[in-house]
Amino acid sequence: MKLLRKDLPLALIIMAMLPLAFLSGKDAPVRNEDVGSIYYWRTTFSLSEEEKDFLMTHGVNRIYMRFFDVEWVYSAKNGEEVAPEATIRFNDTVPAEIDIVPTVYITTSAMEKMQTKEKEYAEKIYKRVNAICKQNNIAFKEIQLDCDWTKGTRQPFFRLCEAMKRQLDSTKSLSSTIRLHQLIQSPPPVDKGVLMVYNTGNLMEMTSDNSIFSRKDIEPYLRDNRLAEYSLPLDVAYPAYGWSVVYYPKEDKYYFDRIMRRTDFSRYPDLKRIASNLYEATSEVDFSEDETVYDKVYKNYRIRVERPSASEIIEVKQMIDRQLKSKPHNNILYHLDESQLSHYSDNEISKIYSRN
Repeated sequence: MKLLRKDLPLALIIMAMLPLAFLSGKDAPVRNEDVGSIYYWRTTFSLSEEEKDFLMTHGVNRIYMRFFDVEWVYSAKNGEEVAPEATIRFNDTVPAEIDIVPTVYITTSAMEKMQTKEKEYAEKIYKRVNAICKQNNIAFKEIQLDCDWTKGTRQPFFRLCEAMKRQLDSTKSLSSTIRLHQLIQSPPPVDKGVLMVYNTGNLMEMTSDNSIFSRKDIEPYLRDNRLAEYSLPLDVAYPAYGWSVVYYPKEDKYYFDRIMRRTDFSRYPDLKRIASNLYEATSEVDFSEDETVYDKVYKNYRIRVERPSASEIIEVKQMIDRQLKSKPHNNILYHLDESQLSHYSDNEISKIYSRN
């Protein structure tokens, strides 16, 4: 910080020290003094100017970057196997001031097939992460494993974590995501967890209000001071994205069809709004933006638009902060995408990041 000149008039000195919000008449973003973190969940690393501005505005200096998925796949050459999929490509250089946490998503089907071979797969995962980092000049201090493990895959995942920790030297740590339903189980053998407070509802059911984020789905997992008693150090991740869920009718029921990124249907008169976030097609609707994109819904299909509001997120965040008040933690956003983040103001984002 530059020192103020002694020969400046006192009034100017006072004005220089006043908050920006006072001078502009607008709300200034709440400053976050803790580590600012965000997920990056795309297959190509390339930052727009708006995304770079976002990182700077909110002091984000840590990105949890999805490097690749581990899936149970079939190939003509090897048949069925556990293999990496959708490996990230780098079109931009990672900013030097940003810490990258390589994050690997593991499907439950892959986790089932890894049983008894956890050490082998831990070595493969670490080697692949390390190779990607070396190729792109990324110095990492932490690896994160992301798996929606259940009772049946809990032990294989825990063994994988133990094997991964043996791959890391003393300068590196291992973290894992923690889903809400996993809070009732003993924590995995990692150095810390990230509690994922999103994708909390049933995506397959059209009767769900919001499968991304709903207080009524989250609150039961926060009873009995569960977070305060959880033995693993936790950071907390909140959603800053939206999507639309498409359902098709069959025999008087609606079934999950797919997820659409599009959330604005104001230009489509053949989509009738039947609830605050629910549309029904009165005829075929074609969303295709060019001849190579097939994107249609048909008569009687329904579309539920999901995007949590900042006020909903902050309300749940306050509940979580109360339980974690004696435990230092950072708040993380999912995920870095200008088209998604544009739905939230700087002030709203800063309030989510804040630990107040």
